[in-house]
Amino acid sequence: MPAQAWPHLVFVLLWVGVAVLSMLFGPVWRVLNPLRLAARVTLGRTYPERLGHWPAALGLLAFTWVELVEPDALPWFLVVYAVVNVAGGVVFGRTWFERADGFEVSSTLLGRLSPLRGNPFRALVATPVRPGLVAVVAVLLGATAFDSIGSTPTWERLTAPDWVGLVATVALVAGSYLLACRSFGGQLAHSLIPIVAGYVVAHYFSLLAVEGQRGIALLLGVTDFAPNTALAAPVLVASVQVGAVLAGHLLAVVSAHDRTLRLFPPRKHLTGQVPLLVLMVGYTSGGLALLFAS
Repeated sequence: MPAQAWPHLVFVLLWVGVAVLSMLFGPVWRVLNPLRLAARVTLGRTYPERLGHWPAALGLLAFTWVELVEPDALPWFLVVYAVVNVAGGVVFGRTWFERADGFEVSSTLLGRLSPLRGNPFRALVATPVRPGLVAVVAVLLGATAFDSIGSTPTWERLTAPDWVGLVATVALVAGSYLLACRSFGGQLAHSLIPIVAGYVVAHYFSLLAVEGQRGIALLLGVTDFAPNTALAAPVLVASVQVGAVLAGHLLAVVSAHDRTLRLFPPRKHLTGQVPLLVLMVGYTSGGLALLFAS
């Protein structure tokens, strides 16, 4: 495989392509993940419940740091990622990949939106609430948001290190969610998954449509491939961006409403949802502003 194919393979086909495929067909990385072979020879130790999804959140944060701040560190990340996950699979078996592998956890969360696997709303509400779930969602949404923020003239004028912006954006997403849902912790974190999905599609649609073609060509050894840019037409891209963000927002609101009716007593069914609704409107408005600002 040509060396120049690796960024396209990882940043375009793996990171964005697998996310989109998961939304359509379910958690595809669970099937495609080659490191899962390590779980065939396992020590059978019990995965600590207190760890939850925290290893996945840290792994995703490290990956997004490589993607957005230090792309040259990609080879080192892939080596460390493989070693850590193979070791985790040997010790804890398949449970490690289901809870601690960042790529598989994100694929599984986005896969709950797949219409081919049943009612997405029921799948979202059935999301297991484990330690670190909020952190995973915050990294997914915050990293995508910072990818837009980092390309704006305003951010360039600040001359702040990109890693500071990445961490601050993720912290802002997590902090705002916990403030709005402080009484319930991760019980409503599932409702942000559609917003993550909508923003991923909106932000990366043109990248996947054009550079995805180039990535496949590089995998096949074709280095002088000229991708078809018809799908990157400005009107089409803008339509997809607006449609994806708004659709994600609507799905999120309905999903949150369904869960809050079970969590709140009847007298708070309306007023109790206001903080989360305001938060979602803020996420959606901010997402649209960032898309068109960048």
